[in-house]
Order: sequence, then C-alpha cells, then structure tokens
Amino acid sequence: MKIFRSLFLFILIPSLSIAQKASKVEVLNADVFEFLKSGNEQIKKLKGNCQFKQDNTFFYCDSALLYDTKNTVDAYGKVRIVQGDSLQLFGDFLNYDGNTKIAKFNKNVRVIHNDMLLTTQVLTYDTKNRIATYPNGGKIVNVDNILTSTYGYYFANTSDAYFKKNVVLTNPKYILKSDTLKYNSKTRISTFYGPTTITSEEDFLYSEAGTYNTVTDIAQFTKNPYYKNGSQTLAGDFLYYDRVKGLGRALKNISFIDTAQKIILRGDKANYNRKTESSVVTNNAYVIVLVDNDSLFLSADTLKSFMDKSMTYRTLVAYHDVRAYKKDLQARCDSMVYTYIDSTMKCYTNPTIWSQNAQMTADFVTLELKNGDLHKMNLYNNAFLVMVDSLDTLKFDQIKGKNMFGFFVNNELQVLNVEGNGQSIYFAKEEDKPGEYLGVNKAECSNMIIRFKENKVQKVNFLVKPDAVFSPLDKVTEEDLKLKGFIWRIKLRPTSKESVIFRY
Repeated sequence: MKIFRSLFLFILIPSLSIAQKASKVEVLNADVFEFLKSGNEQIKKLKGNCQFKQDNTFFYCDSALLYDTKNTVDAYGKVRIVQGDSLQLFGDFLNYDGNTKIAKFNKNVRVIHNDMLLTTQVLTYDTKNRIATYPNGGKIVNVDNILTSTYGYYFANTSDAYFKKNVVLTNPKYILKSDTLKYNSKTRISTFYGPTTITSEEDFLYSEAGTYNTVTDIAQFTKNPYYKNGSQTLAGDFLYYDRVKGLGRALKNISFIDTAQKIILRGDKANYNRKTESSVVTNNAYVIVLVDNDSLFLSADTLKSFMDKSMTYRTLVAYHDVRAYKKDLQARCDSMVYTYIDSTMKCYTNPTIWSQNAQMTADFVTLELKNGDLHKMNLYNNAFLVMVDSLDTLKFDQIKGKNMFGFFVNNELQVLNVEGNGQSIYFAKEEDKPGEYLGVNKAECSNMIIRFKENKVQKVNFLVKPDAVFSPLDKVTEEDLKLKGFIWRIKLRPTSKESVIFRY
C-alpha cells in the first residue's frame, strides 16, 4: 500500500507547507459574550447561537471558547461548519485552528455534501483544501450505496472518497469488499487498488485492480480478474462485465471453465453471455473436454459454447482449421460440433479421423463417444477407410463406399458396414508367418460387412455377389494397390495435445 500512502502525502503536502499569515477567526453572533483571562491570554466565552467566520467558512455552535492569541476555537453542542451551498459538517465538539485551518471533530460527526452523508466519531477537516479524514472507522451513504471502512479520506473539491482497510460497499444488488478503494460520490464509480470481491445472489467477481460503476453496473478488472456464476468461471488478464446485460469480455490468458459440463475453454479473446450461458473464444483458442478415462484437446480459430433451450446440455462449435487430440482418437477438419447430450462429434469439410492404425475420411463424419471411448462412427458420402500394416507401413488395407458405419470396442474397430458402391483392397497374410503376404484381394460389391480383429481385416461378407479378384503381389502394380481417391494424410495427424494447443 505504499502507492496509497504516497498518493495522500502528495495531495496533503500543500496543507502542510508554510503559508501566508492566516486571517483571524471573526465572531458574528452570540447571545452571551464574556471575557476570561488565562495567564497573559484573553479568552472570549460565547453562549447561545454562536456564529464565527474565517474567509468563506462559517461556524455555528451552542457555546464556544475563542483564543484570540492562538487564533483557535473550542466549540461545543450542535457544532456545524458550512462551506458554500453544498457542504456541511456536524459534531458535538470541535477544536479549530485558524492558523492551519484544521478542524477536529469529536462525537456524532456527520459530513453532508450534495447527496453524500459521511458519519463517524472522530474526524479531521482541512477547511483550506476541503479534505476530511477519519481514522477510527466511518460510513458513507450515497443514494443506494453504503460504504464503511477503518480509515477514510474525503475530498470535497472532487467528491472523491478514499477508503482503507476493511472496506465494504453495500448495494441492494451486491456487496463489494476491498482493502483499498476510491469512490466518487458524483459519478458513483468505485476504483480499487487491492484484492476486491463483488458478491450477489447470481454471481461473484474478484480482482486486485479495476473499476466498478455502481450506476451502470459495469466492471473493468485489470489484475487477476475472476468471474463465477454457478458452475461456470471466467478469468483472464483483463475482464469487462456488464451486470445488467449479463455480458462479459476477457482478454489474454483466458480460461472459461464449466465444472458441471466438464469443459475448459482457453484463448486470448473471449465474449460471455450470462443469460444464454454462452461464450465465444478466439486467438489461440482451444478447449479441453474432460471425459471419464481421458481428455479431448481441441483447437480452432474460433470456439463457441452454448446451452440448449432448457439450459441442460452444452454444445461446442469449432470452426476453421479444427484439430483434435485424444490418446486413442485424433481428427482434423474445417469445422466441428460437439454435443454433450449424446457425446457426439460432427465433423464438416474435409474431415479426417485417426484411431489406432486407421484413417477415415468422408464428406461428413459423426463420432459417438461412450464413457469417453469411441463407440460408433458414421461416414457419409465418399467414405474411405485406410488401415496401415504395423509390420509394413507401405501396405494399406482400403475400403471405400458411399456411406460406412463403424462400431468400436475398447477403441478398436470391430465391424464396418459399407452401404453403396463398396470397394475394398486388403492384403492376405500367412497366418503362421507374420510379415509374409499371400497376395492382395480386390473386390467390388455395393454392400459389405467387414469384421476386424486386432486392427486387421479378419473377414469380409459380401451382401450381394461381388466382383472379386485375388492376385499374387508379384502380379500387381503399385497403381493396382490403391483405390481411386486414396490419400494417406499421416502428416496432418495431431501427435500430442501440445500439437493441438501450440499449433502456431
């Protein structure tokens, strides 16, 4: 809090500097006027409707002692100071030094300035610089805001109040707590310089620096900001939040977390809508979907997350250069939709899916997860499956068709149904001699069912009579070993979560 102390020292220096000789305190009225003598000093004792004046400051009280030599006043009973049309100070006792123009109030102290009321038990007021200080706790009431603190300063010229230690701002809609706070009674804007919380029935805000407009309910947080609403939190280097509209904006090192939906969104720019519980994240955006056995890491140029109409399930939309990584599943496409209600991923525009040693492509792909594992895969239009042999990475089993539907167990492809324009190439192997091939099977059949074991073609069932050819390897050319449209996209495959997150 060195900055806080330095700020006030700088402001208070003029009042402590050597000034020109001060004017005398003048008596304007008293019902009873007496003279007392104390040593060599003559004291004026006044009673009843006492009024004093120094420059543009007026003093009122029930009784007083005026020390002419010292140019000081002790005032008692219904003490009041008036400056201008809008500032008044009240108390039970006042000691006023006309040379320094410092007024010291005790008991039942009140300061009224426009629509601001300050109450405390001990207060010092600099009538020259119009600065009030209270060291033993005080309260300010301003329209619908109530502020309390251990220490406080009020600057009448600017309507700024500074609060220190145990600061609490109470509003009908929320409670703000801080260590150090500046509050302007005209604009009703709070500026805080230390750990601050804003708590309401709906949400919670935290920051260590920033501003809060109590009129518009707009917050701008600039140091370690944090927002929480139910199961959702939003954090970043900078946070803007409009409580009335329920709109938030965050910049740099953003983290949006929904613990109920098990999702973490990160990036460098985000917009949040509390009413729809939606968020849009861009600039190095990625998401972590927490599943039972593993986590899915997904990145894209833009990530959108929103709830359904019943506010029960969340949907994640990713578009432009989508990359996804899970230990047993990877994907690349232009855009993707992930729905939590059925744990389904829908991949659009040049989608490519990898699982184990298999690569799957089509115009449109859907992936269904069950308990975090790949359960079912649907490939629509120009479906193509490529499986590479672990012993010979130059040999590819291939299946293509109009549509294909795959079923997985423990993330391994077990059954693949091919519907329409089915074609296949797979290599026949010596069962007793791994790595040795008998030849290659090439078949065409509109509909097929292919069964797999240990990520290899085990059996092919042709649902109608196929056009099939078996050829020894030495009787086929390289072109014969590739179906039309074959592309091996291994260089595009995400190899780790880091390759998804740090992709630039």
